[in-house]
Amino acid sequence: MLCGAASAADSSTTGGEGLSDVNGSDASPAEAIDPTIWVQVNYEYAQDDINPGITVKDSSNNSVVFDKTEYPNNHFKINFTSPGVANGTKFLLTVTAPGYITQTQKVDVNQAGTDPMFYGDVTFDMKATENYKLGREVTAAADNLLNFANADEVLCITTAGLAYRNGTTTEDCLEGVLNGLHGKISYGQGNILTFQSTRTDPVDFCFIVRNGSALTAAFFKNGSLTPAYLGTFSAINQALWDNTIKPTLGDNAFGYVSLANAWKEGLSTDILRQAAYHGHVCLGTISGQAMISLLLKYYPHGVYGNAGELEATSYRAVGVPGNSDDDAYIYSLDLTTGKRSWVGYNTAEDNMVGFIRWCPSTNLGTLIIMRFNEEAVVQLYKQQTGNTAYSGIAGELAFNTWLINKLETDPDSLVEILYVFDNITPAIHNNLTGGVDSKKVVCDALGLDMDYILGLGLTNIASQRVATNYATGNLTPEQIKQIGIDAANQAIALFAVEGINLEKDDYDLTVFTTAGYVRVNEQVMDMAMDGIYQILGSRLSRATLLPVHNARYNPLYFQFSLETLVNGTKTVISKTLTYNPENGTFTAKNESSCIIDQVILYDPPYDALMAWLWHNHVCGGSSPGYLITNYIYDNFPIGEDESYALIGTSISCRDDIYSYLLGISPGAGTYFSQRMTSDTNGKSVLILSVFDSATNTRRVAIIDWEGPSFAKGSNSYEEYIKLYKGDYSSPNLISAPTITLSADTWVTEEEWQRIIAGGDARGDSLNYIKGLPVRTKDDLIKIQGGTETQDGDSNQGTSTGTSNGSVLVTSTGTGGTGGTGRFSTGSVGTTGAAVNAATETTTTEAGAQPAGDTGKSYEVTQAGTENNDNTPWGTYAIVGIVSVLALGAVGFFFKGSLFGR
Repeated sequence: MLCGAASAADSSTTGGEGLSDVNGSDASPAEAIDPTIWVQVNYEYAQDDINPGITVKDSSNNSVVFDKTEYPNNHFKINFTSPGVANGTKFLLTVTAPGYITQTQKVDVNQAGTDPMFYGDVTFDMKATENYKLGREVTAAADNLLNFANADEVLCITTAGLAYRNGTTTEDCLEGVLNGLHGKISYGQGNILTFQSTRTDPVDFCFIVRNGSALTAAFFKNGSLTPAYLGTFSAINQALWDNTIKPTLGDNAFGYVSLANAWKEGLSTDILRQAAYHGHVCLGTISGQAMISLLLKYYPHGVYGNAGELEATSYRAVGVPGNSDDDAYIYSLDLTTGKRSWVGYNTAEDNMVGFIRWCPSTNLGTLIIMRFNEEAVVQLYKQQTGNTAYSGIAGELAFNTWLINKLETDPDSLVEILYVFDNITPAIHNNLTGGVDSKKVVCDALGLDMDYILGLGLTNIASQRVATNYATGNLTPEQIKQIGIDAANQAIALFAVEGINLEKDDYDLTVFTTAGYVRVNEQVMDMAMDGIYQILGSRLSRATLLPVHNARYNPLYFQFSLETLVNGTKTVISKTLTYNPENGTFTAKNESSCIIDQVILYDPPYDALMAWLWHNHVCGGSSPGYLITNYIYDNFPIGEDESYALIGTSISCRDDIYSYLLGISPGAGTYFSQRMTSDTNGKSVLILSVFDSATNTRRVAIIDWEGPSFAKGSNSYEEYIKLYKGDYSSPNLISAPTITLSADTWVTEEEWQRIIAGGDARGDSLNYIKGLPVRTKDDLIKIQGGTETQDGDSNQGTSTGTSNGSVLVTSTGTGGTGGTGRFSTGSVGTTGAAVNAATETTTTEAGAQPAGDTGKSYEVTQAGTENNDNTPWGTYAIVGIVSVLALGAVGFFFKGSLFGR
């Protein structure tokens, strides 16, 4: 061992909990002893090369700061200073590694012979988690079938991540796949794609190899190590599709096949991820991306919010759910509904959208209305190729290939710009999107109401558009990877100046980045993530490299956030490097650009963290979303034939959280944003639908939310995360959150269509639902197939009955007071550390109107409030700290498409 120490490279690093000695002893330096503990770490998968996380505590459970030196074969020397050490003194060592079960052992230190030093040694035989094992073993099984080493390229598509297995999220499965493929796939290469899954989805894996133009796939269903399908993905005839692939791969069949073929055709990796988030590649997906191209080409960059505001966007969108285009621009332009950047329900054709670009200096906007004309695109395809777009599975895949080429070379041919109206006033803006105009008039969102828009008498200037040409960069993948390498090395140097040595594979270091979403000079920056991983071992499957949702034209940055101890207090030190494409350098600052780092201290659940990333920051307003999601899964569980849909009524940051985690999206026709003011919705935050395709029945409920209240001075993020984990014992919890059902019934499809189109004549879907009869599932089945009337219904009264009662999130407490918020009032984008409860009686429903819009550290509409800039953004009272989706529901089929348009 000593010989090994003599020959080892100098790789000493500072380990433990941080910078300060927190033994709590007042012993003098003369009383301190320098024990050494030798640690051997063995992994269940011997080829795993992971620098383990090691922590040391003394017999009083105080954290010990130590030096850690690495030797070959996962051997480590741990030495530190501790007072009062004698023969037999025990220390507690804990070893962690991604994909492995954390282990803790007691270690004695003793003197040996005449050597005055104290030594100990311990071996940790690390056992893989069940999910990591599945990832490793299913990869090995696929490799045995597909021979990855001889393939031109490898792709993995999976439901793992948000899907639960044995009660846990399945990111360890992804870690196992990545480690098992030894660099053949990576996040930077963009060849690991994850569907946005619900917790109840099966954990499936599909591995595809490309050899020339041939694609061969091995599909493993629900954790099995035996392939359910092994065969071609590139030469699929109709019989193979109908008889084998579709029934075997299930609802995601077209998703797997269309993504694999688009990957083969070279579709940009950021668009591939967007298509995976939606569930497949189709006309709507590609047309939505073409809309983005035209928007940036002809109407670039408006302004919503001020510089540095985390919820600032360049556009707002008013859409109509039901076609994939919505998911494209929500994803690629970061126009999420929780930021009030997308509003829409069934008010017009479902392939239309209105983008609003705002000018704060004039306090006026431009409304650009686009659509993809499906019939015209299909005819153009026929003219140019002689083929029919939807002539079976082979025809649809060929059509997709043509669409991908058109997106790159001629996006204008896929999209029509129908109307462009200048001089949109704040009143018009807020009538469309919901909010408060400059005259303090409360507005429920009209959505894309073409009767209203065309009735304004505005002049259509669509023909007057002028193109803006953008230069395209020419960096190679290796040069883009080098950006990540350079950023990681510069971060190491910045921390070293403060006496902190960054370790590779360090659980306490989190890298937040816009890589994965943004483009630099129209080039995707994904490979920078592989550069970060090469130096620091940070990646998404470990929850240590976290892509932050951003519009694709935003800057490329890397934020390095280290959890450490400063003067005995655990805190986060963040340093941000922003890339300058003009000269290839970085601008550094000793602060956060992404304030999700404020929650990593409290170890949030993986899926909650992913949802915050989708929202692009953490805030009090988004915090309730995870509790509402848990309530829905617990009280409205879905089976194999069931699916969720949702209408947001009181739109707030929380909508991004539960929409992301429930696997719903506008593009799938399963998320609707009928933004209502508190004058209309009261405490109702959403309308939930559970549809059973086997019985063709639909349950609809209205969910009301009242937030918890926390003690003065407590940290709301910490308290919320305790609630996420089921810990209601915190002394800082004054009253628990409550969820009530103000309606719960079963509806016909005719009634559902009215609900998603706004409900009654006043556009109030809430009151419409409350006026429906209270039915059971059996009642609905009896009346299906005919015209339902209330007179013939077996239940009397309306759906607002008390039979459903009030459901507490916990069994104690009565919920929040509904009064003023617990956060300081500020505009969107406030980044100060205002996370402490303000008074003992405040609640999380900051900014809520009387009897009104409850919910977040909340971005809510509040009458009579506007910011000084007098823009529509400024007309909202946004309360709380503002620091992840509408998701593509997998397997959604568009009208008129055989497979997935």
